[in-house]
Amino acid sequence: MKTNKKLYSVTLASATLILFLILVSSTASASIAKTRITNHGTAGNPDIYDNKIVWQDTRNGNSAIYAYDLSTKKETKITDSSQYRPAIYGNRIVWDDFRNNNWGIYMYDLSTSKETQITTDRHTDEPDIYGNKIVWDDNHNGYWCIYMYDLSTSKETQITTKGRAFYPAIYGNTVVWWDNRNENGKWDIYAYDLSTSKETQITTSGSAYCPDIYGNKIVWQDNRNGNGDIYMYDLSTKKETRITTNPSDSEDPVIYGNNIVWMDNRNGRLDIYAYDLITHQQVHTTDKSAPSAPAIALYDNKIAWIDTCNGNPDVYMGTISYLPVAAFSASPTTGKHPLNVQFTDKSTDEYYYSWNFGDKSALSTLENPVHKYNKIGKYTVSLTVKNAAGSNMAKKTSYIIVK
Repeated sequence: MKTNKKLYSVTLASATLILFLILVSSTASASIAKTRITNHGTAGNPDIYDNKIVWQDTRNGNSAIYAYDLSTKKETKITDSSQYRPAIYGNRIVWDDFRNNNWGIYMYDLSTSKETQITTDRHTDEPDIYGNKIVWDDNHNGYWCIYMYDLSTSKETQITTKGRAFYPAIYGNTVVWWDNRNENGKWDIYAYDLSTSKETQITTSGSAYCPDIYGNKIVWQDNRNGNGDIYMYDLSTKKETRITTNPSDSEDPVIYGNNIVWMDNRNGRLDIYAYDLITHQQVHTTDKSAPSAPAIALYDNKIAWIDTCNGNPDVYMGTISYLPVAAFSASPTTGKHPLNVQFTDKSTDEYYYSWNFGDKSALSTLENPVHKYNKIGKYTVSLTVKNAAGSNMAKKTSYIIVK
């Protein structure tokens, strides 16, 4: 799923983040570990899915599509020339193509090594893909509209008809984009449900740009308050949430799972910021970085972006590590001995577990252990969770009562 956005001409004032840092007992710190993927200084427009990163690259004088497998550390050249703005989902890569002096959308399947031309003789731009559905913006009728192609049915659908719709993103059956259909200088975010054929206007500020979507959540940047801020809208609750507030340039937001990531210059330079919607933690790059738009792609806890920290644009990857927050439940919490209790981990951002059941038994390192209490008593239970960023403990006094 594509999460990077095209470079745009928007003047943003500054914004700072409303975030509530969680106090935890840690042995390290939350971070974004940074890895350089390319070293030719000719890369642009990255996207990431699972262990694969794709981007456009002009190292040989022409813009071609490349892919890199993080698990095998192998780079593959996908196309030869005049290809731009790739997006990836699963084994399928789509891009904008100008090889025959005509713009079109193409697709390549990594599992079959087969290339497919999706459109012909059209002025297309900014493709995105999710599952069997490809979306893009298209100007072949003299005005920019959003189109969708279903690979399973080989059917093309025109999503918008009112012109000046740009940069679509898709997740499931929902397509989002930013739109200036009235050509009045006001830009807003719209969403379209492919299953119901219903369009919804998400914003009315007239200053909303560059949306991304995951599940029921849409994020975008908005300067309705005179500053560039990151906002989120939940389609299921119809609730809008302002993520950032104080002066700094916040731009290019992307979302995956509970992570929102964007670029921010609150420290006098552009850094990559990440925010956890559940724990309200934030992390950001702190080393020498110079990200540039179109910049950011996100999958799970992995970020890909273009960085000019070494003088020229290369692809970098960052791995987000938030501090873990321990939480658990148990069932039953009271009963006659001997009592078997199922413990369930409800922690966030955890990788390793250590359970203390309070009865002087051996510690358990299982995620969701079952423990047997043989004696009458009240037992205090604790769970310690750890990851690369640190550790945290949750403790419940006299939690298990055995009669």
